Amino acid sequence: MTDSIRTLLENKNFSKLVCGAGNEDTDSVKKLVYIYAKAGWKIFDISARGEILSAAKEGLELAEVKDAHICVSIGIKGDPHISKAEVNNSVCIKCGNCAKNCPNGAIYPQNIYPKNIYPIIDDKKCIGCGICTKKCPVNAIKMYEKDIDVKKILPELINGGAEILELHVTGNDENDLEKKWQIINECRPLFASICIDRENFGNKDMVSRISKLLETRNDYTTIIQADGIPMSGSKDDYKTTLQAAATAEIIQNANLPAYLVVSGGTNSKTAELCKLCNIYPNGIAIGSWARKIVRPIISKTDFWENTESQMEAVKIAKELLSKNFD
Repeated sequence: MTDSIRTLLENKNFSKLVCGAGNEDTDSVKKLVYIYAKAGWKIFDISARGEILSAAKEGLELAEVKDAHICVSIGIKGDPHISKAEVNNSVCIKCGNCAKNCPNGAIYPQNIYPKNIYPIIDDKKCIGCGICTKKCPVNAIKMYEKDIDVKKILPELINGGAEILELHVTGNDENDLEKKWQIINECRPLFASICIDRENFGNKDMVSRISKLLETRNDYTTIIQADGIPMSGSKDDYKTTLQAAATAEIIQNANLPAYLVVSGGTNSKTAELCKLCNIYPNGIAIGSWARKIVRPIISKTDFWENTESQMEAVKIAKELLSKNFD
């Protein structure tokens, strides 16, 4: 298994679907993994929950794919990937902006206005992107952290078949960072992954944080995921993926003994932009855009009975794969 993942990285063919570190919706994860596995994607990034791992494995089994790999993601305190949204009904004006703009369909009802109903947020579908907070005109939505007992859960997930453990390290809680990184190393995953963006760091600080974490790892047993702007891939244009390429360039220039994967605003333009900028990552991870382009199909109530819809979704996923991994 190690050689298989390493081969994907060495051949710059590490195609990763991000189901969402905060996505606890078993139904959507199962469908996403099924579609993208049938389309030829090899790595599946999921939330650190036993039921989500089971859903991902079910998706792989239904797709009859045996050479795919599962990455489990966790975050340190202060990182948006462990955040959830909640509504303060005493402030909410029931305008419906949050539901209309939620990229993961986590806010109900989908059309609040003019029903005069308070929105309800499904925390299993909420991925912590914070878009709803930005779209709310009266600041009625706040984010809270939903952490897990990683010392208990991660060994169980490794034993259950997860091969990569990823830590999202955007946040200023150094104690939580050290604790969770130590636990990941103690679990001895086939590969560890560090996901980082520049929101809270200058370029030198970002490289310094990565370098410090790499001191506890053997060379090239770690993946650095350059997260341009986390959970921002809502459009398929160059501007959306620009920061992903820029962050990757900084890490590439640091010449660290680790593999480089691009994420955060990634879409069908990412590989092309990287090539134009002489950036050569070992892989590309796509989340928001990959989920968005198949959401209308996986939302159908007859998805599992409708083979035509399934094949339509697989075709879409194959096209995205071919644009980034030719």
